[in-house]
Amino acid sequence: MFRSLLAPWQSHEDPAPTSPAISIIGGGAPDTSNSGERVAKQTMRDMVEDLKVTEVVVAKTTLLQRIATLVREVPETKDAFRDSDGFLLLVHVLSTLSTTIGRRGSQSTRDAVACIKSVFTLASEALKGHAVNLEFFEEFIGYSSLSDAADLLVSNAVTADVTLGCLLALSFGDFSLVEFFSSLRTKVPEIEAMHSHFLEFAPGLASIRLPGAFSILWSFILRTMNTDHALRLIVYRLLEHLTHSTHRNLAVLSMQNILPHLFRSWKTSMSSAKDDDKEHRILARILRRLFEMGASTQDSRDLLQCIAKQDGTVDADMLELLRSSAKSRWPQHFSLDGCSALTMSSTEMKTFPAHGFTFMAWIWLERMPSEPHKLFSISFGSNDAVALSVGSNGALAFRSRVVQKVEVLPKSKLAASRWTHVTLVHHNHRSSHPSVCLFVDGVPSDSLQWAYPKFDETSPATFMVGDDVTAVESSWCVASAYLLSVALDDDLPRFIHHLGPRYSESFQDQTLIRFLTYEASTSLNMHITTQGASLPENSQLKKAIRGDSIISDSSIIFRVVPQPHNKKDQIVTRGDVFTVCCQSLDLAVWRIGGAASLLRLVALAQTSHELSRALSVFSDCLRNSWQNSDDMERLHGYDVLASTLRARSHLINMTSFETLFEFLGLNFRSPDLSTVVNTIAYKAVALDFELWSKTSADIQRAHLEHFAFLLRASRYRQFTIKMRLSKLGIVRKLLFAIQSVWYPQESIPLVVNTLVLVAQSSFTAEEAIKPIVSYIAATLAEESRSSSSSSPRSTTSRRDLLQSSTRDKAEQVLEGLVSMMRIPSLYSKLAGTLPMPRICLLLLGDHPSVHTACQVLGMLGLSLKASVSSGKNFELASGWGILKTVLPPVWDRSVHDAALDILPGRSGDRFGEDSGSPQMVSVFLFALYQGLSIENNNAEPDEAPSKDAIIWILDDLTTLHESSSSFRRVFRSQSTAQLLVDGLNIFSPVRQPPRVLDAKISVKLTHFGLLVAMGKHISTSQKQQILDIVRPDAQPKGRTEPVDTSGSRLGLSQADTVCKTSARLEEWRQTILVSERKRFRQTLLDLQEKRRRVASFEENVSVSTTERDIWSHSARKRVWKLDETEGPHRVRAKMESLLEIFVQDSRSTSHEEASSAFDSELLSLSQSELASPNTVVVPSYTGEDGDHQLAEEVTEDKLRRVRHQLEPGDVIEAVSTVCRVSGVDSFLGMLIFGRTHLYMLEGLVENSEGEVIDAGDAPEGLFLISGSAVDVRNSQRSQRWSLEQVSGFSDRMFLFQDVGFEIFFKDSRTLLVIFLDKSRRQVASQMLLSIALKMRTSDPSLTPRSITPKSLLRSRSSTSAVEKELQLAQQQWQNRELSNFGYLSILNQLSGRTPNDATQYPVFPWVLNDYVSEVLDLSSTDVFRDLTKPMGALTAERREAAETRYTNLSSVDEEPFHYGTHFSSSMIVCHFNIRMQPFTNMFKTLQGGNWDLPDRLFADIRRTYSSASHDIRGDVRELIPEFFTCSEFLENSSNLDFGISQTTGERIHNVKLPAWAKGDPLLFIVMHRRVLEGHYVSKNLPAWIDLIWGCKQRDVDSVNVFHPLSYEGAIDLDKITNDLERQATVGIIHNFGQTPKKLFTSPHPPRNLEGFLSLPVTITRGVPEDALALARDSKPFKVVLDSAVSNISVDLFDGKYSGIRPLPLGAIGLPSINHEQIEWDQNASDRSLRLVSHGKVTQVIEQVSLTCAAFADQDTLATGSGDNIVRVWRVNQGQVAPSGFVGASGRSRRHASSTLSMTHLLRGHTERVACIATSRTWSVIVSGSEDGSAIVWDLNRGSYRHSIWHGNESLRADVYLSAINESTGYIATCSVSHLLLHTINARPIARLDTARAPITSLAFHEREYSHLDILATGHDDGSITLWTWNADGTPAGMQAQWEFVEVRRMNSGQGVSDVALGSVTALKFIGERLCAGYASGLTYMWTIPT
Repeated sequence: MFRSLLAPWQSHEDPAPTSPAISIIGGGAPDTSNSGERVAKQTMRDMVEDLKVTEVVVAKTTLLQRIATLVREVPETKDAFRDSDGFLLLVHVLSTLSTTIGRRGSQSTRDAVACIKSVFTLASEALKGHAVNLEFFEEFIGYSSLSDAADLLVSNAVTADVTLGCLLALSFGDFSLVEFFSSLRTKVPEIEAMHSHFLEFAPGLASIRLPGAFSILWSFILRTMNTDHALRLIVYRLLEHLTHSTHRNLAVLSMQNILPHLFRSWKTSMSSAKDDDKEHRILARILRRLFEMGASTQDSRDLLQCIAKQDGTVDADMLELLRSSAKSRWPQHFSLDGCSALTMSSTEMKTFPAHGFTFMAWIWLERMPSEPHKLFSISFGSNDAVALSVGSNGALAFRSRVVQKVEVLPKSKLAASRWTHVTLVHHNHRSSHPSVCLFVDGVPSDSLQWAYPKFDETSPATFMVGDDVTAVESSWCVASAYLLSVALDDDLPRFIHHLGPRYSESFQDQTLIRFLTYEASTSLNMHITTQGASLPENSQLKKAIRGDSIISDSSIIFRVVPQPHNKKDQIVTRGDVFTVCCQSLDLAVWRIGGAASLLRLVALAQTSHELSRALSVFSDCLRNSWQNSDDMERLHGYDVLASTLRARSHLINMTSFETLFEFLGLNFRSPDLSTVVNTIAYKAVALDFELWSKTSADIQRAHLEHFAFLLRASRYRQFTIKMRLSKLGIVRKLLFAIQSVWYPQESIPLVVNTLVLVAQSSFTAEEAIKPIVSYIAATLAEESRSSSSSSPRSTTSRRDLLQSSTRDKAEQVLEGLVSMMRIPSLYSKLAGTLPMPRICLLLLGDHPSVHTACQVLGMLGLSLKASVSSGKNFELASGWGILKTVLPPVWDRSVHDAALDILPGRSGDRFGEDSGSPQMVSVFLFALYQGLSIENNNAEPDEAPSKDAIIWILDDLTTLHESSSSFRRVFRSQSTAQLLVDGLNIFSPVRQPPRVLDAKISVKLTHFGLLVAMGKHISTSQKQQILDIVRPDAQPKGRTEPVDTSGSRLGLSQADTVCKTSARLEEWRQTILVSERKRFRQTLLDLQEKRRRVASFEENVSVSTTERDIWSHSARKRVWKLDETEGPHRVRAKMESLLEIFVQDSRSTSHEEASSAFDSELLSLSQSELASPNTVVVPSYTGEDGDHQLAEEVTEDKLRRVRHQLEPGDVIEAVSTVCRVSGVDSFLGMLIFGRTHLYMLEGLVENSEGEVIDAGDAPEGLFLISGSAVDVRNSQRSQRWSLEQVSGFSDRMFLFQDVGFEIFFKDSRTLLVIFLDKSRRQVASQMLLSIALKMRTSDPSLTPRSITPKSLLRSRSSTSAVEKELQLAQQQWQNRELSNFGYLSILNQLSGRTPNDATQYPVFPWVLNDYVSEVLDLSSTDVFRDLTKPMGALTAERREAAETRYTNLSSVDEEPFHYGTHFSSSMIVCHFNIRMQPFTNMFKTLQGGNWDLPDRLFADIRRTYSSASHDIRGDVRELIPEFFTCSEFLENSSNLDFGISQTTGERIHNVKLPAWAKGDPLLFIVMHRRVLEGHYVSKNLPAWIDLIWGCKQRDVDSVNVFHPLSYEGAIDLDKITNDLERQATVGIIHNFGQTPKKLFTSPHPPRNLEGFLSLPVTITRGVPEDALALARDSKPFKVVLDSAVSNISVDLFDGKYSGIRPLPLGAIGLPSINHEQIEWDQNASDRSLRLVSHGKVTQVIEQVSLTCAAFADQDTLATGSGDNIVRVWRVNQGQVAPSGFVGASGRSRRHASSTLSMTHLLRGHTERVACIATSRTWSVIVSGSEDGSAIVWDLNRGSYRHSIWHGNESLRADVYLSAINESTGYIATCSVSHLLLHTINARPIARLDTARAPITSLAFHEREYSHLDILATGHDDGSITLWTWNADGTPAGMQAQWEFVEVRRMNSGQGVSDVALGSVTALKFIGERLCAGYASGLTYMWTIPT
């Protein structure tokens, strides 16, 4: 090769003799430098020429060395070397050396080695520091040529090491590395010696200068590394050094595709690796660094796949590698080393913007520069007009041409090894503020008063990032840089900084806030909260948050990003610039599986170590990824995470805890920086107290203590409290946790302490005060009720409310409340909310415990000290009287001390001596009296204080009397003194003999009495009474005064007041108790309902349902069922996976068990707790303070359980209990009408009181449905539709009762429900009718699929409307505008038949009589069934038998009929569809749970027809629509075991087909449909219609009378009163069959049979009929595009084509809206989606990477992306967009144009999505990808269905074209190798090799039915081919083999003269015309001349 390239040189003249070496250094005059340079260049040319002709290796080496010396000493000669073809010569020399190599050590080998070294040395010198040479070498020579030249040298063992060393040296530009491999190889046996020797080479391994050369080196190493152990060790040591040395080296290695090879090696070696395997550990360290730099999506996918082993366990090493990989944060960026820069020029910018400019950049410094280094500059010409530089200390400096100085900005410093956002804003007109502002990480750092540069230049502006002049040591990176023609506000840089270094778009997305991470959003919120009112509404920051435009696209002058979006962003690199296109793991996870993958990873953990690592990956992949964060919220992922952790609570260790809470915002290293950054996650996880209560004690403590971090230690606590925690109801959650049995008893004090802490932070009435007091009051009241029947001090008879020490918990909470009251500010809030004196009495109760009494006395004391009026209020509430009543029985030391604190005169009281309450003395004296009464046997022991308590009272009262004057003054009150007198009377020596035990009390009592009597405050009479008692000797003997004990008891009036007050308090307590019970019950029900919802969320996340999952080995086998989604004419042909349903059932069962366990664990409630909350009705206590009402009215929301199912903002308008009918199955549920949506919720019903209950709890016989059991499982399935999706409805009969209706939706789904009675159905019908009118609903669709009559938009009572629809359909059928199948479908529909009800299933005729022949002869009438007769009268014998039966019944006076069976019944439907779910289960239901006998199953079409048409004892069944539409019902794809036929001995499997079907169910369906649409059936179909729907429906002469109960109106079930008789009648109707409603009273008219039957009467020629007549129009469309036509948009109005728009690549038009279209930039790698209206961009959605798009209908858009994801969007047309819709303003406002909001994210592809096709008719999406596959998606559910693969696993071909046939559902996909045709269920049909004629476009010919299907393909040569497919070429006896058959090939040259059309890039059939778009931008129409 190289000799041929050098051949032209051989023709030159013989070169001159080799010139002697010329010394360039020295000699010559100074002014001859230019001449010296010229001489050097000429010398270079001469030596190169000499080298061309030199053949001797040694001579070559000498010349190479001399050239290298010349290049080194005179760098200017590098140009001459290049121009002389020096680089090509070097490659040539290297390629010829392999032939000169001898044995190892020979002279020839040494010469060759020297020459190899010289070649690489010269190459390195010639490229070093010379950008032109490097660009020339890479573009014109190429590293591939160098690789080819060195190939043989590396293959030779003698020169392999030195060649590898030379490549290494070339890569690094350091030739001390030449001996690297050969030298280290000698040290390999000794690993340590090799490592030591390696360090000698380390200085040369500084930075990879030529990545291309290193790529060659790596490719050579890969060849032998696996077999060469020594080389492998050396390479691993080299890579370990490089990955840990500099960022540049790591980046280069990351871009060299090294990672997948090393990962495979590491994975392979894992099984044999030992713990001390150093090689394995080195490789692990290398991989860890490479993954941290970033990995491709496929590499990340491989790593994730290796996490889960086949046995379901986790690979610990892989998980550790994944954890380290998740730390990656690198964005795509430029790496700049030394003197290097990025430049962009603009000829439009001649001066600086008039209003100022802004520079922004994300910068990362690996190390500080050795001297000042420019970061950016703007220049006009050679000089910088403005420049910003960084110094060696990281400080920024600013200079401009206007001000000739450099201003160092010491406050603006950059830090090394972190991404920093730098913003420089230069204002023009800003006299009062600094004109230059610098922002570091969005925060203002420096400002200057600086003159604005004003000058005009002729030179264009150049924007430079970097420094290409100053040669300094620097290594830094740039992620993005912008120059804006506007000066930003001071707050906007903060917002832009929070977008992060990954954001590199144009700020055009109106919802930029969605790009904020949780942490960024929190920081921004903190800033806004801090700014408060100082931040004006019109600030740019608030505009950005609102969604207003802040930076217009035109204001972006320059944008420097690694991957430019626009052509104007052409970046020129100077110096050493390397573009790093890395991808961190979180972005890869987003592409692979999103948040669901992370949740499933956590669920895989089985040990504490695994869980902590999994949580680390989880948090790292969410922390900086807004995509994954959005995905988590969309999946309700945090609730799922909490549920997953709850099941693994025993595995949570401290590492897991800290990882999780650091993600939530806590900072364990600096607690003062803690806050809550993610409220949703915090609420779901951190506030799930059940979860944390199940963890170990230390984790419980840590969890509860985290509140202290947030509410006390954090500097952001005010923000956290106000903006994060205020609305989360934490106090109520904690109270519920305390009420439950979640926490062990020893942890309750911690929980209570947490409750106190949280309550203090938000001590408001609703958040804390009322919940806490209500809980205490209710709990103590319940305990009081429980203990009222037992002794007050006994605890043995009390029952616990929640199987725990309930009172103890409540008392701890009470103690916490009292502690909070000691804080004056909190007490003020409490007293301002509740009446404290009454609250004290409320909490005290009638029978308080000692602890309760102490705490209440403490509360009372605090209240009395805080307010002078408190004592008076307490007295007015009869508080002292109540204390006298309830305190004595519990008077112990603690109560005594607490009461003592309330007495006046207590020493040390900080409130003063007079702060106590005088009334409290009476309580003491009354307690003393009660105690003395016990001692005198005048009272029960349990009702008074003990003897010790009496002594305490006397001692303390005596002390107080002696020390306090305020206490002595208390006895001015005669009532108080009288209590003392009464007590003294009890112990009077005169009235009773002294006892030894009473002596001490008597002495103390006497002493206290004397003290009081001797005081000056007591009245004279009472003083005398005391003295008379304590000094009995002073009285005359024998005289006994009567004892006046009236003061010892409450006076009658006072006692009455106390009783009334106590009664009111008790009523109040009961009201609170009822209120709390309601609340507790609601909380419990909410928790249970949340469990159900989370279980359903888990199903969507944790179960692998497809073979394309990352952990595909865990995928279960998929079982298929018939999808309820309907195609044209209500055809059901799509299959959906049953796996999800099976999983749901199993999970539902396990969940119910878990829920039951949860209930029993949480509650052991009395029946009163779970009974209806209305059982106790007690008036609430208001007292005199009517405003202070503690008991809240808890509203009983009867629909509470279903409100969570509503769409945000929706409101329930009406609810009805219904039964959804599906086949023979019935599902109880609720039909809910909302304001915006319609909901069908199964598993829930309303009871008689209107409360929502589980369907399993509904009364038996709620719906009378015989033949199948009503499904009453509690597993809930919910469906919802927006009201706009309702396209129509029709009232339906069910069991001949007018109680149902069927709703039709625009998404091709239907809903059949039945009501309890007709009146309820009528109410619902009226609501639907109003919805239809409100939404102005017209035809459900404009596509040919629609058969829903317009009359169905209103009630079926409009008989005239139905007749009009029937007349229209009949007319269309007669004129052949409607096929036979379509017409029969409409007749079925209008007669009440529906595929939703197996008892009223659509009925179709048998059309053939020949099921035996090998070939079906359709020209013979013998092959057809006689359609003029019913099936029971096709033969004379059967006719005679029927007539005999009729006669016999008439003779016995019974209503006669011909047949004992029916032509259509639920059993017939299930019999035919037995192989296809859900009919399989339905059949078993009808059969009592078992199969029928094998010989009675549907196994042979011929035998079945024979039974229905000829056998005397056979049936009379007709067919179902599946015989003409769905081949799957004929195949036993689920491998069901039906048994063995006793007749044939064969196992029943697939249905036996007629011979003419060639063993292919699809061929049978195609042929059968062709017969149905043929001439014979078209001619005779009216006769059959007469039998089924017409004048002969009950015609005796036609032998067409069936059982009387099969006809509508024969019987009224409502009039049957006997339940058994009614049930039997229902069973007959249900199982026997129902005759369709009669539609015609006269004979049906015939069809017009002239001309082509496949064409309407008005059309004479069509494409299938006259394909050869297609001709291209002479003139193209007027619209000529500048580029290739990619899409042809057709506007539809009133169902007709009205406009055709050819569109270029990157644009599609909105259907029916010709002024709006979707656009995207096809050439950009990170694309934005733009919605354009009237030529103006109205919405921009960034970071969707659009590659292709297609509309399913005018409301639905599907797009494919470069991130492997398919997205489904809703088009909101000219209306208020939903709040927060993607890419538009967050404010709800009316949009004149449409807007887009995303509804589904579909993941499955592993490479870029290349094409997409949609079909609303079939509700499918087909996406093709570069991974070699097409995926069929369900459009409605947004779920995966099937994969279509092109090629095998080793060779995948990109799928770049896809199309869907709207009529048949056939799918065509095309790759470079094949065109494939599949059914809607991905069943292969035909295959075409396209390698010889590449296909560039596809289009199906669309028609409701065509006898010849047509697929048009466009080709790169401009031709168009029309294809059909058939199985006609199948060899005899073989199964059908389908193949494409060419119908016609239309060449590009026809009708075109001088225009080169190019390839056919777009095709679309429009009726019977074909529109073709070409690469030239022209569009032509192909038509058939009339």
